[in-house]
Amino acid sequence: MKKIIYFIASLIIVSCANPVSKKSMEMAIPTETILDNKEEEVFEALEASYSLVITEKLQDYLDKQILAKKHPEFNPKNEIEKLFKTTEAKEVLQVEFIGPPKTMSDSVIKLITKVRFSNTQTDTITSYITTSTVRIDEVLFKTSKITFKNN
Repeated sequence: MKKIIYFIASLIIVSCANPVSKKSMEMAIPTETILDNKEEEVFEALEASYSLVITEKLQDYLDKQILAKKHPEFNPKNEIEKLFKTTEAKEVLQVEFIGPPKTMSDSVIKLITKVRFSNTQTDTITSYITTSTVRIDEVLFKTSKITFKNN
């Protein structure tokens, strides 16, 4: 019985040991293309996640502006800075980033953002995304704060 087990074990070991071919050793992948692909993938992932968050924040801003116009008693004491050139905007349809994000510091990213509204007007603003890490009960959470400035 031991001979059969040794025979099967040796067959498994021999079959798993694939010799390396010379062709696979000669093939070299340029590291530049790998880095470019990784940077593009990171930018696409960031663009998708930040686009959603920025759209929500801008829609909140527009809702506050509409509420302040309809009900002046809800208008905060500090006048909200006019962010857009248009005053007729009611809904954000699409957010696009113009160019790649610019890293201002370790935690601040600057994005030039093109905003398309439901009334077919567009405007361009600058979005600043500040990220930080917060530890709650020994669990790390990544938080993002977004601020806007008009161009």
